Amino acid sequence: MELKAYVCPQCGASLEVDSLTVSVVRCPNCGNMIHIGYRTGENDPNTMTFSTSDGVPLATAVLPTGYTTQGFLYNSWQSELVPFTTRIRADAPDGSVLISDSKELFHDVRNVFIKGIIGLVPNHVSSGYTSFIEPDAYLRDWAEKLFGLPLTEVSRSALPSRLGSSTDAARTQLASDVSRFDQFMEMSSAARNALCYSVMVKYTGTLSNGRESIVLAGMDYEGEELVYGGNLLKGLNLDNQYIKAAKEKLDQFLGRSAGTGLSEIGSTFSDVVSGREKLTFSDMMSGGIIGKAMRKKKDSQTQQAAPAQTSAQTQVKPASGSEDIPFGHCKDNGVRIDQITFGSHRKYFCFCYKENEAEATSAFLDFVRTLEPDPTLAQREVSAINQKMAEIRQTVAQNQAIVMQKQAQLRQMQMQTSQMISQNARQASAGLMDSFQRKMDSDSRISQARSEAIRGVDTYTNSYGQTYDVSTAADHVYQNQYGDVFGVSGTGFDQSDLNQLNLTELDKND
Repeated sequence: MELKAYVCPQCGASLEVDSLTVSVVRCPNCGNMIHIGYRTGENDPNTMTFSTSDGVPLATAVLPTGYTTQGFLYNSWQSELVPFTTRIRADAPDGSVLISDSKELFHDVRNVFIKGIIGLVPNHVSSGYTSFIEPDAYLRDWAEKLFGLPLTEVSRSALPSRLGSSTDAARTQLASDVSRFDQFMEMSSAARNALCYSVMVKYTGTLSNGRESIVLAGMDYEGEELVYGGNLLKGLNLDNQYIKAAKEKLDQFLGRSAGTGLSEIGSTFSDVVSGREKLTFSDMMSGGIIGKAMRKKKDSQTQQAAPAQTSAQTQVKPASGSEDIPFGHCKDNGVRIDQITFGSHRKYFCFCYKENEAEATSAFLDFVRTLEPDPTLAQREVSAINQKMAEIRQTVAQNQAIVMQKQAQLRQMQMQTSQMISQNARQASAGLMDSFQRKMDSDSRISQARSEAIRGVDTYTNSYGQTYDVSTAADHVYQNQYGDVFGVSGTGFDQSDLNQLNLTELDKND
């Protein structure tokens, strides 16, 4: 038995397996199931290495004598789980070309709430988020971009690729990728529909010079239609700050919507606003009040059109696989979908002139069967993904620390403001009393001086019926809350002063 070292594509752990077998092995570190494919041409002298111009090895494959190889490494994130992509190319002396592109993983998020959560994630990679493309169109578009002109499909067959030889391994790998994405987003999903298959399509095309050509294009396709939780929020981590923020925005939208458009939405709006009907999380994530109203309207129309149908006859069963509902069309068949994850584990391309078809096809099949990515790339991919997640966690922690610091500063400012207001109030009260006292002293001195100069008084009666003689020199006579009476010469008190000091001005007795 000969043991060979491999690397787990999920955690980067080393694997030692029997090189004389073809099997699916479980990583002892993370539990990931990995398909280990061994090529009959592994020790073939025609095995050639594809490397970048600066010497980075990307893959190996068996090629006929005379082919030249080159490799390209694109260090740009295509998705949260695809930190880089590679392309390898082999050119034959007769003009034939072999190409293979590495993994692609796209996300079509159908749920606006989930899309809002993803959009709030720091360092988010958005280039891999796009609308769903039918598998056949996905392969054709790629092939036509490489060929440069429209192609016509002639036939299709199985692809003798790494994943094509084991569909179970392909499904396991896809489930692993989706699980890693869920961990990245701190959510939990379930697959409504899945598709893992390998296909090779033969196309014909005519070059601009009129020369007829053959194109062989193949792919290891992967895709899942996902739903998050049984009631859309079941399974979501509600303590996740991005989910909270997205929910707050949704609540704000629903709050604004609740006061408008009652005539258009009708009874549903009224029922929700009045509390007669509850707006569930499922409703919020499926169009809010408007979506709820539209679904009720559709259900009503369906019942009117077919009143004799039973609930069992009208119920749509969830898809269990691509044989029940074509992949990518769960929503078209009435099954709710939150996200479609799709792409290829690897794609393969062959171009040749029509007269060289036999030789090019043989080389292409050997190329596909024996292609092995360099094991260090898998470890590099894992390291990049782990680093990305660490950066996101660090950014989140920094943001949370800033928020907590701002909140502490705000509380301190509020306390200081409260203290300043209290101090200013005390100072204002003390100033008012001091001003009153100085005014009283001054007026008393003036009144006394006049009383001494001109002896004469006027009579005043307070609210208790008591009479007082007050010098005629007093221009104003006041009574306090105790009934005491005093006169003031000159300018009297403002009404605001009278109110604060609880004074009442008296009129002379007739």
